[in-house]
Amino acid sequence: MSKDMLGSVVRAAVGVPQNRLDALAKIASAMAADDTAGSMWHERLQKLLNDGIASIGFERNEHGHIVFEITGLDLTGEQEIKRLEDAKFRAGDYAKQMLTSAKPDGYDAKHRLVAGQKYRIVLISGKEIEKDSDRTTVNLQKLAEKYGYSKPLAGIVPRIRETISDKQMGEMGIWYIVGVHESITDADGYPRVLGVDRDGGGRWLFSVWGGPDYEWYGDGAFAFVLPAS
Repeated sequence: MSKDMLGSVVRAAVGVPQNRLDALAKIASAMAADDTAGSMWHERLQKLLNDGIASIGFERNEHGHIVFEITGLDLTGEQEIKRLEDAKFRAGDYAKQMLTSAKPDGYDAKHRLVAGQKYRIVLISGKEIEKDSDRTTVNLQKLAEKYGYSKPLAGIVPRIRETISDKQMGEMGIWYIVGVHESITDADGYPRVLGVDRDGGGRWLFSVWGGPDYEWYGDGAFAFVLPAS
């Protein structure tokens, strides 16, 4: 380590509150080890910095993915819209169309959660797939399967909207979260999925085309569920 680099580390450490210095010393000691454990600590901390250190308040699993819990509500699509709007959330026209669809693959028919049931939601960053053309719906589902995650119901998305604020999404470094669920057919016959974003004008619930080959931007995250233990 150069003197200049060492000096910057010392200066940063001086500003750390006393009650955190012990933890900082242990982390530094672990990273100093020239072995697998030292490399692991470095990789985890680097990933945390890349993903946005301000989102540290969320639990992360062994893969570095954000994990949080929601409680299911067995609401109809109409009830979901009313609940969201009563709470001053915004729902897009296509999202409302999905929530009120009377088709066999519609929200009420296929996507309502079990009231009172706990669901463990896990978010995969879009940046995990580097190439835009590879970041398709089907490839995201395959990636989730590799980690042992399950495809969610669309009913998790309104609960995600209520749980995660736009500010927290900003801290995570993402603009949107999409539930990678079985698609719901819109009025024109196209497959759509639900998501939330921070695109201004209020906390939005939106809908987007979600066919198998749809290519997603890398500045979002994709929601799956952890199987019950």
